[in-house]
Order: sequence, then structure tokens, then C-alpha cells
Amino acid sequence: MHKFKFFYFIIPAGILLLIIAACNLPGFRGVGTPRTPGEDSGHPTGPTNTDGAETMLIPAGSFWMGSTDTEPLANADEMPFHKITLDAFYFYTHEVTNKMYAACVEAGACLPINVMDSGPTTHTENPAYAEYPVVGVDWNMAEDYCTWAGGRLPTEAEWEYAARGAESLLYPWGAEVPACDRVNMLGCLVPPDTVKVGSYALGNSPFKVWDMAGNAWEWVHDWYDPDYYTLSASTSPLGPNLPDDPDNPLKVVRGGGLHSEPLALRSAERTGARPLRAFDDVGIRCVAEGALDHPAGYVPVPEGHEMVPPDPLDGGGELVEDPDDDTPWYSIGHSLVSCPDSEGRMHMFLAADTSEDVTYSVTVDGIPFDCYYDEMLRGLQCEGPVPAVTEYPDVFHVQIHFNPRGGIGHVYPDKPVDCDTAPTGPDRFSVDVSCPEEGFFNATFTYEPAITWFTAHIAGETNMSCVQVSETELQCTAPDLPSGDHYEFYLRGRDAAGVEREWTPWVPLPEGCPVGMNALHIVPLCFEGGPTVQVSYLPTTLNLVSASTVGVPLSCIGMAPGVQVCGALPGEPGSSITVTICFEGEECSDFPVTVPACPAEETEIGYTIDSACYPTLGPVAVIHYAPFDLPLVGANANGADLTCVSAPDGYYMCYTLPGTAGVEMTITFCLADGSCFSASVTVPACVEEVPSGDWRLIGVGCHDATQIYFMLDTGLDWLVPGADFTYTASDEETTYSCSVHPTVHGRVYCAGTRPESPGDLQFCLQRPGEAAPTCQTFSEYAGWVSETPACSIPAEPVEPVLTCPDYTNLADCVAHSCLWDVKGNICHVP
Repeated sequence: MHKFKFFYFIIPAGILLLIIAACNLPGFRGVGTPRTPGEDSGHPTGPTNTDGAETMLIPAGSFWMGSTDTEPLANADEMPFHKITLDAFYFYTHEVTNKMYAACVEAGACLPINVMDSGPTTHTENPAYAEYPVVGVDWNMAEDYCTWAGGRLPTEAEWEYAARGAESLLYPWGAEVPACDRVNMLGCLVPPDTVKVGSYALGNSPFKVWDMAGNAWEWVHDWYDPDYYTLSASTSPLGPNLPDDPDNPLKVVRGGGLHSEPLALRSAERTGARPLRAFDDVGIRCVAEGALDHPAGYVPVPEGHEMVPPDPLDGGGELVEDPDDDTPWYSIGHSLVSCPDSEGRMHMFLAADTSEDVTYSVTVDGIPFDCYYDEMLRGLQCEGPVPAVTEYPDVFHVQIHFNPRGGIGHVYPDKPVDCDTAPTGPDRFSVDVSCPEEGFFNATFTYEPAITWFTAHIAGETNMSCVQVSETELQCTAPDLPSGDHYEFYLRGRDAAGVEREWTPWVPLPEGCPVGMNALHIVPLCFEGGPTVQVSYLPTTLNLVSASTVGVPLSCIGMAPGVQVCGALPGEPGSSITVTICFEGEECSDFPVTVPACPAEETEIGYTIDSACYPTLGPVAVIHYAPFDLPLVGANANGADLTCVSAPDGYYMCYTLPGTAGVEMTITFCLADGSCFSASVTVPACVEEVPSGDWRLIGVGCHDATQIYFMLDTGLDWLVPGADFTYTASDEETTYSCSVHPTVHGRVYCAGTRPESPGDLQFCLQRPGEAAPTCQTFSEYAGWVSETPACSIPAEPVEPVLTCPDYTNLADCVAHSCLWDVKGNICHVP
């Protein structure tokens, strides 16, 4: 039935999620002015969507979005008044109805509505209310519906254009004060309730779209940021890349609802709402076309759902204009189901949490499962027999009972497929992660049965450095690359019987980690033609509270995790100002900045370079830059080339810094367009214990333009600077000169002419008095050498001459006075 990978349910005590009865696809007929699609519309209607919805062509055009500072009813988040140009699109002429949503539930693509004791959700299953707007849907449920119908949620700009037209009317119908013959608002019905869609012809917008004010608020695509309009693109804006407040992320709702006063019915009114929460007065309207093309760094909404108990006074659900964040809650999140084990039992993990002290009981298609609560993963580890008869063909119906309050959560994990051929995960498992330090963290995986892992990744294809400390325990160090509020790992290996095993644990971020500023870099640049600063920081979980200059606040917009652009900067180009940056829980910091001249002297890349310690590699340079469209092609430390490993979102880890601990050196990195950037770092003191007798090849890279280096960890405590020993190191073509690492005991650094066709590397070591040397051969050395880039110093950068088609992202395109085609994802000459 429901294909969700992530569920968050906050279930009221004693309330069951009701399955909506099967319904036929709806046809629309407005109540206030009965008509068929296209009749009396004033504009041609588009083809009906797969849900049977009537759509209206909103022609391409421009309008003024937001409000002027002289508008007495306006809020600060509606300013400044700014001109927006949009392509044509097909827009639903009515809000999605109960009948339409029921069809999506029946098709297995939408979650059922959580019906409250009173209020509009009680109409959900009543045929008399089939053409009333569906409410009680969160943002994910709204998005799922539009996707099922072959469309998407409208952007905030599209919604406002459809509501107020090219004339930028105050209300959809004009400037007249809202009245109950135009709109369903607070005071029109007692008690407040929804009405049929299409009941108020006098309230239609200039494009003849119905109910753009009142009846139900409507979810739109955009993240909510009260300052976004300051930096909004002028052509087809998609909203911020991430929410203004990551700890309380909000999506925009528009249009006002049955509980709204006239002020909230203005077409420019915008309100933020928690996207995982369902509200009694928020519904859906779609655009009848495909998904949006998000820019790099866009943060999606987690695939989850939240619900709260009914209002204790009237039994209704939560209102978007009056949220209650103190209500006790229950949640169910990410779920995983394994293939059956050799005994025919399946294993299941269910992320679960609650604000109260409860116990859990779980059934899968009616069969009780044995479960225990994993405190580290904050979820239930369950096992039981594979149900012989299931409710749905592709998913299991799992019910979680929260005792003693009696709340029930429902989740529908996918049934595993290809169980005869697909690798299975561990039968028992747990993961413990540490707080990140200097951009990295440690993870300890424990599991049964014994497994030897040969692949370990985080966040896709980023490698982890791992040591298998026992047959059932693996310890890894990884870059701090969270996916929202969790880490995503991938492990693959074989058990003692030679059977392949695959494991993809999702692990929540550690709680209570100290907030420390590991990296903060401020770079002046031009953004969409105006002088701004790019603020880059690590860790990315920090909350940027404010940016200001001379006491004047700057408006900031998130471009990627840990990257925000703040502006506009006051002062003449070339003048010096001080920018003050404040993070929650941290002291504010001042940075001198030169105001850039835009667009003639634009600085496009913001970057940070920091040193860190990485297990098995020792001191490394961590490079982060944004925008990160261009790949890094080379990096060096005081001219000595470094070998770099890429990570998502413009991060690179370059090893190994050739200097001793405490030495300052200049790190330079160059991008594919020939631009290079530099910063000074201090080589950290890195100490690591290596098991004695386990010699490991830990790094290969360029020593200089003609020589290559490698490092070995021997685990020998006596092998320190000044120790008496002899050695040989050769790959059958090159003989290497070696020395003991100055700070890490047992580590050897060797360099020599880069071989053209290296064989196996052999390293031998002998102390005085020993009868024979101890030797070890490393067959993987030739492969490591072949993967190391050519040892050449990057040429002096040549400033490229770029035209509009050369720009590959919206920000660069608009900043150079070009036009960005959102559909074609290309930049062209205006």
C-alpha cells in the first residue's frame, strides 16, 4: 500500500487511523456557479489531470509579488515588493476534495486522514461532503497526492500569481473588504466549517480560479524564510534551498482558511507551518505538470509524518494559525524489514519515540512480534514469523501500540524483494556514533552473525576508514556528512558460510554533542547582482542567529548545509566594513570585509581550508568550497602535491601533510576552471595506536613534481626518531628512501622516483641483533600508484572568458545579467 521509507506518526491516545472507503474518481461542478470544465472561465482550461481535476492555464507573465512598506496591512515577511516573471503553467481551478483524496488512498499512493473527534476531518468518509476540500494533510501527504495525480505542489510565486493576477490585486477579487458572499472565513459559519469547493463565484481570482482565499489554507512548495524576498530570484523562484530555522523547519501555506480573519485572506499573506504535521485547516491544490528541478544543495523534506492529539476543549485537530507545540506526542520513523532467515523468521527495525514513558507492542498483519527498544538507535528491534496472509501485496501493515495510553501507530514498510538472490543484513545489529570532532566522527557497528566487511560507505559513495576489531564488531571513522537528522551508512561483506551480507543502517545524530566552531569563513561576493557575503561554517548543524554590519541586520538565505549568503552590504564598492556573525550558543565574531563591486569584480567561490587528524592517515587538510559545481583538480601543501578524496557538497580530504606537528604551511587548491585558492593551516599533532604486527599501507601520493611517497604503519612502539634499525623498500622498479614519522610512533614515510610500472611493494625492517629482517609485501601498491594523479604542479590559472551559456547554475546566471531557463536548466542571453 504505502511506499514510504520514513514515517513519523504522533498518535493521540485511543484514536485509530481510519481507512477511507473506496470511491470513484471525482468530477468537478462548482456549487456557487454550476459549470462544466472551460465554461464561463474566460481562459481556456487545460487537459484534466489523472485525478480528473479541472485545470486552468495561467499564462506566462510578470507581476509584483509581496507588499510595499506603505501597505498598512502588510507583514515584514512580505517585503520588499519585487517583480517576478513566470512561465505558463496549468493550475487546479479548485482545491483537492475529499473524494479525490479518497481515490488516492484507495490506489495505495496516499496515507489515510487521521480523523479527529470534531472539525472538518469528520467529513472525510461522509459521501455528503465528497466535494468539500480535504484537510488534515501534512506537506508530505499533499506532495504525495500531487505526484500520484501527475503534478506537483505550486511554488509560492506561482500560487500568488494565480491568486492576484498581473494586476497584483490585494485580494483575489480586488480591493473590496472580504465578506461572506465572497469567502468562507471566521464568522461565516458557526461553528467554523469548510464548504464545497467552488461556492463563491464573487471570490474568483483574475484567472477565474476558485477559493484562493478562505475555506482551507493550501500547502506550497517553498521553504519558509521571512527574509527570502530580499534575495529572491526574479524569474521562476523556487524559494530557499533550506529552512530558515533547521531546528523548526517550516513550509509555506497560503490563502487563509475557515478560522482566518480578513487580514490573512490577502493574496500576499504568507505563513510558515511544520511540514510533517497535519492541520485541520490546511489542504491541497496542485500544478498539473512534472517535478521541479531543484538546484544543488536543496534540502528536501524528510519522508515523515506527525500528528497530535485532538484539542482537549473541542476534540478538533490543530490549526495552522494556532499550533500547540506542548502536546504529548508519539512518533514512528524509518522502518526496515529483512528477508527471512534460515528459520523462516524476519527481522524488522522501527524508529519509534515518544514524549511520555510508555511500553510498545507490535503486530505485523495481525501477528505479534517480539521486540525490544534499542536506546542508541531510538527504535524497536523486532522479529517474528513471516505472515502467511497479508493485507496488501507489496507492503506489510505494521501496528505499534503505545501503552498504557493506547495510542496506535501504523506504518507500511516495503516487503523485501529478490530474497533468493539479494544479500541479507545482520540478524542482530546496533550502531554507536560519537560526537563529531574537526569534521569527522567514529562509528562502532556490532552485529550477529560474524561478518567480514569489504565495503563501507557513508552518504552514498564516500569511503569510511574501518578496522574490524572482532568477528562481530567494526570500528570506522567517517566525515561528518549527516542526511538531515541522521547518518546513512552502507556496508557489504560475507559471513562465515560465504554468504554475502548487505547492511544500510540509518543512525540518528548523537544527542547532547558540544557545539564547537571548527571552521568559519566569510567571503564577499556578488549574488544576483548585489554585494553580499558568503558565510561557510562547520559543523553544519550550527544555528546562524544573525548577521549584521554596524548594527544593521543582513538578510541571509541558505544555499547548502553550512553555507549561507547574507546581504545586501551597505557602503560603496571598495570600502571596508565589519560584518558580525552570531551563532546560537556561541560568542559573536567580527570580520573585516571589503564591499565588492558588482558585477565587474565578482568573487564567486567561498571556501574554507582546515587541518585535522584522520585515523590511519594522520594530518590532513579538509577543503570545503561553494558553489561546488566545479570539481577540484589539484591541491598542494607548500608546493608538494596532496592526494584528495572527495565527499558530497564540495568537501575534500587531502592527505598527508608533509610537515611536522606545529609547522604552518600554505594549502592551495585549484578547480577545473583554472581558479586557485589558498589558506594557511597548522599541521596538527596526530597520535594513533596501531596493532603490533599488523603492517598497513596507509597512503600514497606525490612528494613533489617527480617523486611519489607512501606511508606504512607498523605498530612498533620502538620505531621512533633516532631508533637504530636498517631497512629496504622497493617495488621492483624504484628503491625508496625512508624515515620515521616525527610524531606517530611506528609510522614510516618513504619517497622515491615515481615508477612507470610498479610491482608489489616490499618493505623489510631489522633491528641490531635480530637474525633476519621482518618483511611484508603489499600487492595493492601498484593499484594505489595508478590511481594517484600525475605529479605535476598546476599551471598558473587562466581567467576564462565566459558568456551566458557557460553558466551552469541559476545564481551565476542571474548575477551576470543573463536569463535562467528553469525547465531547460540552461542560461541564455536576455
